[in-house]
Amino acid sequence: MNQLPGIVELLDESGVGLTGGGGLLDERERRILIGAINFHALTRPGQTFRITVLRGPRGSMPSLTDEKTRQIEWEDDREVVGSLVVRSTVQTTTGKGATEGLLDLAVDLGGEPEIASAYHQLPGVLGKVRRSVRFFAPVQFDVLRQYRTDVTEKRYRQRDVPKKAPVRITRGTTATTAGTTPAILFGIHWLELGGAERFALETVQLAKDAGFTPIVVTDRPSTHPWITRPELDGAIVVPLTHPVAAAEESAFLNGVLSAYDVRGVHLHHSTWLAQRLPWLKSIRPDLPVVDSLHILEWRTGGFVDISVRMTNVIDQHHVISPMLRDYLIGKQGVNPDKVKLATLANLTTKGIEENARTEKPAGAPFTVAFVGRFTQQKRPYLFLQLAASLKEAVDSPVKFIVHGDGELASEVTGLIARLNLSDVLELRGPDKPVAKTLADADVLVISSDNEGLTLTSFEATAAGVPVVSTEVGSQASLIAEDLLLPRHPYPFISTATKRIRTMINSPEQRKIWLDEQAGKAAAFAKLPDARTWVRDTYEGWLK
Repeated sequence: MNQLPGIVELLDESGVGLTGGGGLLDERERRILIGAINFHALTRPGQTFRITVLRGPRGSMPSLTDEKTRQIEWEDDREVVGSLVVRSTVQTTTGKGATEGLLDLAVDLGGEPEIASAYHQLPGVLGKVRRSVRFFAPVQFDVLRQYRTDVTEKRYRQRDVPKKAPVRITRGTTATTAGTTPAILFGIHWLELGGAERFALETVQLAKDAGFTPIVVTDRPSTHPWITRPELDGAIVVPLTHPVAAAEESAFLNGVLSAYDVRGVHLHHSTWLAQRLPWLKSIRPDLPVVDSLHILEWRTGGFVDISVRMTNVIDQHHVISPMLRDYLIGKQGVNPDKVKLATLANLTTKGIEENARTEKPAGAPFTVAFVGRFTQQKRPYLFLQLAASLKEAVDSPVKFIVHGDGELASEVTGLIARLNLSDVLELRGPDKPVAKTLADADVLVISSDNEGLTLTSFEATAAGVPVVSTEVGSQASLIAEDLLLPRHPYPFISTATKRIRTMINSPEQRKIWLDEQAGKAAAFAKLPDARTWVRDTYEGWLK
């Protein structure tokens, strides 16, 4: 259990159970509340707060640090859980006048986690039309999306991203005395299931192992189901909700810098913290900054564009694939000395072994698996269309496993029924181990319309499973050449059907493709390892 950190003193509480036991909050809610308290304690050193704790309906987002927390009225569907009084013990040079009296806040913990698609949130008639088209004609809808991607990608490859001017001063001015506890400031997207988030939490653990206190700031709306992960035990977690008052942004970061001896900043897809790097560098030009990047996002530019824009205030761009390295250096002109390729090849393969594969009796179905979040990027609906095609195209028994969950879950279950796949398809949730699905599978299919380099590809290779994948991101670094397929829906379905039918009829050819994949994986594994590089970087920050 994550206890109340030393920057806060609990003076009184009613019904909340903040320090554990006898309260009305579950562990996820309790940690979210502590996260909100962390923000306010760091933002207003020495202040005493009385916090009214609210709970919303299922799927509602928390309100923890935004301007609504100053309001002492709330929506009708919010339940009052309890109340507590805490005092910030953060010390700064701020005069006593700023901390006198009691400041009332209303912190809304939101509701139970529920994944909501952006399409579910589209308002009005347009939103209803798009949702209907997506559900009843997902492949046709995706055809239009891919043509739009083609246009956007072509335009994107031709443009240069403007860069923020560097901060050239060598010493910042000092207004407060820094703390004595070595810390690393992390910027993370959110605390939910994802490859980037998995690696981010790994680095949080590495920071703890090195003797740092991790200060973890998230900046996207979420109910943060991963906030209870053991990697976050002992960390100062601050889940931001926006809009944060402008004056409180610098106050919060000043509080962090005065309460802790911050030795470095590590970004993991964090827009808010990335955009405040110039200010951080202006007051702490000695502060090293690392930005870890996973994927190029053609439609929006995404986090890679933000990183390029901020390159003059970033010391190291950590990339997980050769494609990202080549893009930053070759296309955007980032200094090669600042770009570090260090891969995640072995991040999630521990415990996955080829000899754990299920022995199948003669005549057992050939099993085709999908493992991933049910999102537009992963396109589970395309896998289901492929399953329907294969069911009709092969004479021997075939089985399908769809392993995951996400915002398109209702569409996935609806399509399974519409495509008449219920008798040959098994749905598995995230509570089931991926290793078991890979042990049961004869081939893994990755149908994504964009990727960096998927962790499931490494896991499948470790399990002895060939991968059929769209040719996106750096997948070509790992997948057999014949099994790299077009991103567009209809060519993908037809080509994947042919390749998998070949595997069913020719185990020898399946082994040839698997051996090619294993050879690429072995070569990739010889590249620098991300965990080793991060560990060495953090140890350097301790000196």
